[in-house]
Amino acid sequence: MITGTAGIGKREIAWWLSQTFLCERSGFSGSSHAAPSETEASLSFGFGFAEPASSTAEKVQPLSVSELPCGSCNACHKAISGSWIDFAEIAPDGDEDHAGSLKIEQFRKLKASQGFAAYDGHYKITVIRDADRLTLQAANSLLKILEEPPNGWLFLLTASDPSLLIPTLVSRCQKLRLAPLSRPILVQLLHEAKIPTDRLEVCADLAQGSYRKALQLSENDAWEKRAALFRFLDDPAAEISALTDWAASEDRNFKILMDQFEQILLDLVSLEGDPQQFAWKNLDGKRTLSRHAQSMISSLGNFDTARAFWLERSGRLFKMRQEVLAPLNRKILAQDFLAGWIAPPLMTRNPS
Repeated sequence: MITGTAGIGKREIAWWLSQTFLCERSGFSGSSHAAPSETEASLSFGFGFAEPASSTAEKVQPLSVSELPCGSCNACHKAISGSWIDFAEIAPDGDEDHAGSLKIEQFRKLKASQGFAAYDGHYKITVIRDADRLTLQAANSLLKILEEPPNGWLFLLTASDPSLLIPTLVSRCQKLRLAPLSRPILVQLLHEAKIPTDRLEVCADLAQGSYRKALQLSENDAWEKRAALFRFLDDPAAEISALTDWAASEDRNFKILMDQFEQILLDLVSLEGDPQQFAWKNLDGKRTLSRHAQSMISSLGNFDTARAFWLERSGRLFKMRQEVLAPLNRKILAQDFLAGWIAPPLMTRNPS
């Protein structure tokens, strides 16, 4: 089970591992061209995979980890062309940003093929993307397979939030958690993606180590809407109608709204000291955030009550991310979240 924040490359790692295990020069495939066990040990990562079938055929010089997968053998060509026979990926409907659930029907075919061994190499590999979106029925179906996995079958699961999975399924997996990308690496990747300079630094600061999130924040639609969100902080009552209509018009817009407010609230909750001197990560909106923070501290009585309000809004945003997975009216959800900024709850007020 490969875990870590969304957008840091869990799926890419799963595919790299899959191609490496099937590569004829990796030492894992059981091919007559496999490298010696020296390479097998260097690639084990502590996963405890069974050693491939030994071969008495002529061996090639082992490749280092940085050279794998080789990209030139027959198995790698199949991987590159997408014609792997011993590889399958099970994923939720939709793309990675608007994924649905993993349903039990998707695992029935997998269970029906349990008696089949690998065709080309030593392993039969199944990648299960976004495993934290498994329905309970699907999770239990997968659990039955993992409890007694067929010989030579490998399962690579990815999950942004493994706490959403049933504990018995998680306990069957060896876990590899990916650390967020460092800021210098993000900046380099954004430079290579030709992100405009005026956005690059801000997006790298806000991405929380996620390359995909940095790219999403840098997109024209998301970047242009930031001005509207900052206007909303200055005058929620004047901007709520237009912002609600925009967010409800497309699922993409609704996600932009949630993502942008997540970054804004993270900045506000992290505030320490004088708002005008604070190192705001939303650098392009630092004046607006300073004004908003000072206004909330003044109107609610002190800093602690202002932070309590921002934490309450953060909690509401987290709940809305869960609610949006259900077929609920987007306009009502957006309006409910935004309306809370107009009149902060009385429970957060402090008359002192």
